[in-house]
Amino acid sequence: MADPADLNAIYRKLAALERRIHKLENGYQKLAAVVDPEGWIGEAFERMENEMTELRQGITQNSRKLDTILQHLTGAQA
Repeated sequence: MADPADLNAIYRKLAALERRIHKLENGYQKLAAVVDPEGWIGEAFERMENEMTELRQGITQNSRKLDTILQHLTGAQA
């Protein structure tokens, strides 16, 4: 028969290893969520791209309005 103290030490080591494995699995899942294009980084880039598109559209509209005002003030066609 195995010594109970040896068995307890083995169980403690096994429990510690299980905790470490669980911790590594959780860390891997968090990292995968960050790096994944569908994760929060991908979402941030998508939002930034949408904002840039809106800004470009606003600039284009303002440019057209300024061209119209300039035409009325100068009587010149662009």
